[in-house]
Amino acid sequence: MAGGECVQKSCRQGNVLIWFLDLRLLPSAARMDVKVAPLPEDASVYVITLAGKGEHRYNEESLAAINRALDDVEKDANAAALVISNEGKFFSNGLDLAAVGDNPGRFQLIVADFHKLLKRLLLFPIPTVAAICGHAAAAGCMFALAMDYRVMSADRGYIFLSEIDIRIPLTAGMNAVIRSKIPGNNFYKAVLSAHKYSAKTAVGAGFVDAALPDPASTLKEALDRAKALAARNFDRLIYNALKGEMFKQVIKDLEDGGFGPIPAEVLLSRM
Repeated sequence: MAGGECVQKSCRQGNVLIWFLDLRLLPSAARMDVKVAPLPEDASVYVITLAGKGEHRYNEESLAAINRALDDVEKDANAAALVISNEGKFFSNGLDLAAVGDNPGRFQLIVADFHKLLKRLLLFPIPTVAAICGHAAAAGCMFALAMDYRVMSADRGYIFLSEIDIRIPLTAGMNAVIRSKIPGNNFYKAVLSAHKYSAKTAVGAGFVDAALPDPASTLKEALDRAKALAARNFDRLIYNALKGEMFKQVIKDLEDGGFGPIPAEVLLSRM
């Protein structure tokens, strides 16, 4: 998308609140509705779903929709765990580069907003579990890594960092997030070769905690983990403080901003 209006709206279907965008001017790959609701059988567990069959890419509007869903969870004092999952074959295919066009200013704004989302997830005051039921590429991989726990479907998709192939360097903040979650040699392999990890190989590489046969069992595993964590009813202040110390340098790198050593306009000219 090079321009046009994108109006954020919401509607409620039963107990499910859906944040959606008036995206008639956006390509279908950029369309993302964000559903949020507590579980009917356990209101202490919330589920955010990246809905629809698109690529679930991040632009200013979709990032705002995700943040609004997180707001809904955080303002509920009874919420004690969160699962984030997806519909379709993409968990997320990363930043919405088509929306950037040749506008370096917009690229910088989207990256800055994405940094803020990563920081928010890293410090989220209740346990978070990613149920990865499709491809998680580039920024989509980082989005999953920013959560506390990750489970992945073995029959749909890969998790990987494609920046070397799409000619975009990682920012200091992105690098810090990845390094904080991926151990040793797997960090180098993932970043410098864009190796695609299946769910099973992602477990061994440290990307995810478990591989399940299909999306249904993946979501069930994520929900079971979230229910067990919610039952412990962690103190939000303490949970947030522990993560703040754990990821202190990562948060600093995200807050410092910056877009790597290459100016944004040069990057865009090479993409």
